[in-house]
Amino acid sequence: MKVLVYGSGGRDHCLADKYGDSQHVDKVYFAPGNPGVFYTPKGKRGLIERIPIKDFREISDFCIENKVELVDVGSENPLEEGLIDILNEKGIKTIGPKKEYVRIESDRAFTDSLLEEIGVSKPEFRVFDNPEDAKRYVRNIGYQVVVKANGLAAGKGCIVCDDVEDAEKAIEDIMVKKIFGDSGNKIVIEERKYGTELSFFVYLDGEHILPLKMFAQDYKRAFDPDDKESIEKFGGNPNTGGTGAYCPHRLVKPWLINRIIKEIVNPTVDAIYNKLGWKYKGVLYFGLNLDPYNNLDVFEINVRHGDPEWLVIARKLSTDLFEIGMAVWEGKLDQIKQVWNNQYYVDVVAMEGRSKAARGWNKGYPGRYGKGHKIVGLDEIEPGIAIYFAGVDEDPEKGLVTYGGRVLHIVAGDNTLEGARDKAYRNIQKIRFIDHKNNDQNCMRYRKTIGYLLSDDLVEL
Repeated sequence: MKVLVYGSGGRDHCLADKYGDSQHVDKVYFAPGNPGVFYTPKGKRGLIERIPIKDFREISDFCIENKVELVDVGSENPLEEGLIDILNEKGIKTIGPKKEYVRIESDRAFTDSLLEEIGVSKPEFRVFDNPEDAKRYVRNIGYQVVVKANGLAAGKGCIVCDDVEDAEKAIEDIMVKKIFGDSGNKIVIEERKYGTELSFFVYLDGEHILPLKMFAQDYKRAFDPDDKESIEKFGGNPNTGGTGAYCPHRLVKPWLINRIIKEIVNPTVDAIYNKLGWKYKGVLYFGLNLDPYNNLDVFEINVRHGDPEWLVIARKLSTDLFEIGMAVWEGKLDQIKQVWNNQYYVDVVAMEGRSKAARGWNKGYPGRYGKGHKIVGLDEIEPGIAIYFAGVDEDPEKGLVTYGGRVLHIVAGDNTLEGARDKAYRNIQKIRFIDHKNNDQNCMRYRKTIGYLLSDDLVEL
């Protein structure tokens, strides 16, 4: 069988790699992909082939001409732009929701109202389309909030606020300065919650549910909490698209999995199938918070796998991904058996750090970051370590270079969490991003506390 994964980031590369492990698959096309796959074992032997096509109509023609059996769309933007609809028009089997259904991620106000209506627990919230009304609200409520752009924002549209001043600045940045573009035309202001973050994934086939009985923990903050120097130099510790993850989460227990399915997943999916009438075929990601009193809240729902959470969950999953994908399309998820290996996995993200710019300095991701820094050290990585490529490009003289803010994912597995963590950090230290404008200094940075508890059993990320 042949599979095509549409996307170009680390999550998409991981999907392509996982399909390449299937006993049923002898070719995975990665479109538009990234040149990092040429530096991987599966890429070198042609099992994964990059197809640098972005146009949706061209993708559908390619799939027909090359007899592609299944297309998995990994990212939210092509889903919102209607790629699934275009492929389905040509009879191509897909994983991913139709354009109409992406609303459950792209319209926070819609989703929050739906959850409130069906009784699924979530933080108290209000929706605003006027910045002055929003500022007046945060001045009066008296507790800490989170300010969220209503639309898609590449996983960075959530600003966690310590006080009223922070909240007013967030409102100004999102609604007036439009740092997330038109996604900030409307905002959702939520009560700020403290606790442990859980990332929970569910497959839907239009009739059945397959909750993956495994979850990961994502680390959103740009810097480690005790990295005062970097936080001060950057001007704060903002959220990112994710700086790392580990799996299994320390709280993976049958009682909690049952609670998540019963209290969160089942009523939400029932509303999708029966209240909204959607024949949803694809993935739902539930971003959850478990507070110190064991209260569960939903703080986001996405229409695709998380990044970086999927990269560790995929390594732990032993069930054939192609079999899951075909069951999604054929409505047979009730026939899939979940199999998980006994390893722990840790993903540490190599990011663009502070680098020399033409004038002054680039702060680094998630602020302004440099590009075109040569990546060295990949040939020193130990066997068994998975490198998933995200923000990379190829230069005719330098070879593989940085292109995005999150550049590489270094994923290591071991029989213990401590062993997986040690392997990941030992190997990320072998990699350097060469800052050619700053005496070839290393401008790569990464968090040092992925997989660690940050404050007793209370983790604020």
